[in-house]
Amino acid sequence: MSKQPNSPVTASEMAFLQILWSASRPLNKQEILEKANAEEPLFAKNSFHLLANELIAKGYLTPIDNGGIGRKNARRYAPTVSCNEFLAMQIFSAKTYKPSDIPEILTALLNLSSSVDLEPILAKMEVMISKQRLGFEKEDSAL
Repeated sequence: MSKQPNSPVTASEMAFLQILWSASRPLNKQEILEKANAEEPLFAKNSFHLLANELIAKGYLTPIDNGGIGRKNARRYAPTVSCNEFLAMQIFSAKTYKPSDIPEILTALLNLSSSVDLEPILAKMEVMISKQRLGFEKEDSAL
């Protein structure tokens, strides 16, 4: 039985996940290795199955068995969480994290993004905050 995703990952496991996050579909071993070794190798070819099995055990990866024989029908791999969900889980699982830290975490992210036009981001955040408030109001009225 796999754990809930929130375990820390190694640099090689992170590289594996980033390849999958950048893809528009699940990838097979050959496709992942091609991307991992396109320029400077991100991880050793021989470590592919070890990395895949570790990520499966940690709950970050799921194998998709297409059945059949041949490269076109090879087992494919898909992440179980998006990159943003992964990043949020890493913050959430930190021993020092408290929900009251969220405003400071968001402020730090915005400060690190100072070269970006923040207006569209802030507008999107305002919409998300409004939706959260509506959700809380509905919960309160149900009680």
